[in-house]
Amino acid sequence: MLLKSKIRKLLKSIGPEISEKFSNINGKTAKGDVPDSLFQRRTSRKNRVLISWKTVKKNKLNIQQLNTFENGVCVEFVNGDYLNNSFANNKVFLELRKRLGSDQNVTSIISFRAEDGDSGANVARRSYEKFIKANHSFSIEPIQRKQKKIPGKGNEHWKGNFFSLIKGGKQNTIDSHAKLADQILFNPAIEYANQQVCDDLYITLFYFFVHCHDAKNYIHPKELALIKKDCESYLKTRDYDDNNLYDYCINHPCLSFSKGNLVDPIEVDKLNVQDFNVPWSFDDSKCIAICHNEAANKNVLKFDSSNNYIVSAARPTNMFWSKQSSNMIQQSYTLKEFFQLEEDRVKRRRKILSSDYI
Repeated sequence: MLLKSKIRKLLKSIGPEISEKFSNINGKTAKGDVPDSLFQRRTSRKNRVLISWKTVKKNKLNIQQLNTFENGVCVEFVNGDYLNNSFANNKVFLELRKRLGSDQNVTSIISFRAEDGDSGANVARRSYEKFIKANHSFSIEPIQRKQKKIPGKGNEHWKGNFFSLIKGGKQNTIDSHAKLADQILFNPAIEYANQQVCDDLYITLFYFFVHCHDAKNYIHPKELALIKKDCESYLKTRDYDDNNLYDYCINHPCLSFSKGNLVDPIEVDKLNVQDFNVPWSFDDSKCIAICHNEAANKNVLKFDSSNNYIVSAARPTNMFWSKQSSNMIQQSYTLKEFFQLEEDRVKRRRKILSSDYI
């Protein structure tokens, strides 16, 4: 894409850390719920993903929609899911069971491991023991690569149907991969974006960036105006169920709070170009972070009817820039929820400060 080439060239002229920050927008993902030994690490959002059956059910996704994970998706029946009779009449569940360990674009595995709320892995251990005692028409085989080096795309490059990592307390660890090297197979589905969404996200975040109040000191004003215009022309053509991307940008607090200058919507402070040129460190509160309006840990995936594919928390209508300190303060609240909480706090504080309590 010509516009992306222009953007990369411009970013490279400003500073190496800025170039890397933008490369990492789509060049790597967080680990999410993927086990350490299965996580792909520093690979594209487009790559093969792992999603739990619970997430599929929660988001009411069907097989056709799951099939829009272009480079392969593996649905994970975690702990008691596979033997759960309450799903016996669920067509998606039944179809996914048939695909256990298959090479199809939508496949499945069975796993036993600790989930949120099961810190001692007691649920995982009981579920494993129940599964092992039951009769099955298949044998369990630990999932693993078919070859040492494989692409990050496609389910035909790995085999098996089973993963377990149960440890905690004084009982023995149950590790299906204790004698296998890390298999490095999946990214988390909640971080997924296909190529089109990757392009949209990249250009959306760049459009925010060129609204830094001091951008004109690093980009010639004429060139700055042209690249903004190019971005606007592109963003106006890109519609999602949530919003048109141009409308999303100009109405986002990042820009609307300061009449078109980029601000951190939590600190309500202008962001500078050089804020983006600082090496990333999770522990550096002043680093610029890519933030979510709807937190990734809510595991919300949507089938976007405007584009006919699944979008995750990494959809462009859900992302913006702020400082790492603000990202941590926001926690799992949406911006609207956070602003309301802040307003309530201020009201309570003013009431206390204006009273005889002080």
